[in-house]
Amino acid sequence: MSSTAYPATDNGRDIIYTLYWDRGGANMATHALLEELSVDYQLIEIDLARKMQRTPEYLAINPNGKVPTLLHNGDIIYESAAILLYLLDQHPESDLSPPPTSPQRGRYYQSLIWMSNTLQEAANRWAHPEHYCDNKEGQASLKIKASRELERCWQVIESDLSNQGPWISGETLSGADFHLFMIAYWSRLYESRAQDYPMIQQLLKNLLKRKSIQAMLQQESLSFTC
Repeated sequence: MSSTAYPATDNGRDIIYTLYWDRGGANMATHALLEELSVDYQLIEIDLARKMQRTPEYLAINPNGKVPTLLHNGDIIYESAAILLYLLDQHPESDLSPPPTSPQRGRYYQSLIWMSNTLQEAANRWAHPEHYCDNKEGQASLKIKASRELERCWQVIESDLSNQGPWISGETLSGADFHLFMIAYWSRLYESRAQDYPMIQQLLKNLLKRKSIQAMLQQESLSFTC
């Protein structure tokens, strides 16, 4: 792990953002958004399998020992939803978040926080029941309940998209759609998958057409079809 801090240069180019990441981790949404914004950034890999997130150097940056972490102007921001909110506030010209006075702003906030606190939490319980329970029987029960919660969450999103789509915030693409793509990517291995819902599937297909999503997938050596 590099301990590079702002300001940094890469081949003589000013680095505006530094993203600490792991392949296919919770950094996917931020990574794709940085590509969408066409800003200068650098990636510093934190290999979770090698416990790099537990090194003193990284814990000094993010005491939670998780990815992603974003460095900008000497400031440290972690938690995926918080990073997305912060990043798009730095680039209002992108139109990837509703203006502060827009009626859609509340829905945008709601969607990001709900996906982080409810949808992503259910995904984590399904993928890592060992983080919540030590015994195998309890873990099996957790996965069953997590799968039911995921089904409920997908149905909520499906209904919202049917009524107010095609994007999470309505007619306009926003950071919330990138966050959904990340969790949907994880769910391809789950019992309950995002891509099995028609409106969500169409949203994912539309995102897969974007150069930013394709660049993120390529750089993280990932593939996804739906």
